[in-house]
Amino acid sequence: MTIRKSSGFTFIEVLAVLSIIALATLGVLALRDWAASNARIAEAKAQIATVQSGVQQWRPRNGVYHGISVQNLTSVAAVPTEWADGREINPWGGDIQVSVDGSDPTRYIVRFTNIRVEQEGQRLLRDFEGIADQAQFSGTNFEVRFQG
Repeated sequence: MTIRKSSGFTFIEVLAVLSIIALATLGVLALRDWAASNARIAEAKAQIATVQSGVQQWRPRNGVYHGISVQNLTSVAAVPTEWADGREINPWGGDIQVSVDGSDPTRYIVRFTNIRVEQEGQRLLRDFEGIADQAQFSGTNFEVRFQG
């Protein structure tokens, strides 16, 4: 009489392999979220740099930013013309707005709306605090003021 030895995996071995796969999947998902967050922040910073460059091209000789807006900047191709009026073009799907600072017409404000991830808004705030005249993040809006 011969005893047949069964071949295959034990339940514990299968559970161990499934656990390893689950941990690897979680790691990949966390890395993907981190990369997507960094991409949105990088895109927003590039858009702000584009606005700054466009404002310098558009800037009136007297330095007073009367009537500045994304639409006015696109009308003279100081920023990409496909930006049109700035609606729904920021990385979070919100608007980009450019306006005159009401307290000082030689300064302008760039505003991003609909920032749904608070940590990303806080990171933008941290990145611009030392560069801009003033930066603030409140709710879902990020606002940065620059001297012309």
